[in-house]
Amino acid sequence: MKTITLIFTAVTLLLASPSSSSGIEKRLLKSAGVQELTEEAPEFTLTDPSGRKISLKDNRGRVVILHVWATWCKPCKEEFPLFEKMFRRFKDTGVVFFPVAIDLNAGKEEIRSLAKTYGGSFEVYLAREGGITDRYWSFGVPETYFIDKKGMLAGRAIGPRKWDSEGVATLVNALLDEK
Repeated sequence: MKTITLIFTAVTLLLASPSSSSGIEKRLLKSAGVQELTEEAPEFTLTDPSGRKISLKDNRGRVVILHVWATWCKPCKEEFPLFEKMFRRFKDTGVVFFPVAIDLNAGKEEIRSLAKTYGGSFEVYLAREGGITDRYWSFGVPETYFIDKKGMLAGRAIGPRKWDSEGVATLVNALLDEK
């Protein structure tokens, strides 16, 4: 009987826990429409327009938003202006944005041109240059990951979101405020 009581108590405490392992409150994730994740973010390396390699490891200590999209994805095109608003709001705060296109046939210039057409002023990257599809892309596009300063996956949003919402802003600010 004691064993059952201990197990019940442990399960109750785990379920009642208000925060994830990254320290972000579950209600903030829920308010942003983001699924909680609590594991180390897989390493990746991308190539910037100048040919320089940029890795997740290089951005330790900063909040990283990894946004997987495709040029042929209608919801991706529609949410670009909202993603742009989030980018402008947080670009000077220590948040690193990696919008990564999964297109197999599109080149760098094509994805850059399309991103600008859709309203994006941020840099865009190709997934095939950094192993993103093997480690992150799993459910379709768009798919967005929030990685905390310690390199832990805090959450994932599957499908389009209102990136300019207060729920998303509160979540990103909470990630920025983490020690």
